[in-house]
Formats: sequence, C-alpha cells, structure tokens
Amino acid sequence: MTAKYAKRVGFLTKREDMTKEQFVQHWRTVHAELCQKIPGLKRYAINFIDRDVYPSAAYDGFSELWFESKEAHDASLSSPEGKTLLADLPNFTSTICGVIAYEERFIWPADDGLGLNSR
Repeated sequence: MTAKYAKRVGFLTKREDMTKEQFVQHWRTVHAELCQKIPGLKRYAINFIDRDVYPSAAYDGFSELWFESKEAHDASLSSPEGKTLLADLPNFTSTICGVIAYEERFIWPADDGLGLNSR
C-alpha cells in the first residue's frame, strides 16, 4: 500500500533586489522556521535551483509541504501561523506559484526516519 498525501509545491523566484545568497539565507532561516510552526505539517523540504547551471529555469527554487489532506492544508494556512508564513513571502520572493499535488509513493524506504512510513 502506498501512502498518499496532499502536497503543496511552491515554485519561487527571488526578489530582484536580493542576491542569491540573501534569498537562500532568508528561506533557510526565517521562512523555514516559520514554516515549521504551522499546524498539521507532516514534512517540509526546500529545493534550490542553481540558475548559473540552469539559466533557462523559470524559478530559483521550490518548496514541498506535506499534509494529510487538502482540508488539512487549507486549515494549516488559514491558522495564525499559516498567515504569518504567507505574509513573509514578499520578504524574499518576487513570485510564487503554488499548486497542490497528490503524492503517491512507489519507491520509498520502509522507514524514512521522519515518521512518514507507509500507512
């Protein structure tokens, strides 16, 4: 049986007045710390795209936020912590394109060390 989660994937571009290093630093520290406080979040990952290596990439990175369901996602981002998280986005991004994807696992460790074993 594969686990199935509602996953928010956010594709981000950095603010033009920020260096790549400033963008990464803010995302890794300020924003990641805010994200870890939202209720119902099961897993969080950030992914940086090296635009020097991939200059045609449309984004500077993307985030992955796992929730039990779309309803859990909506409740999480509607919470005070979720509103604070969303309010931080303009502090380091110029654009964000967020989508909900439904993850179905096919190759995944039996124990990923994060408490997200197949259910």
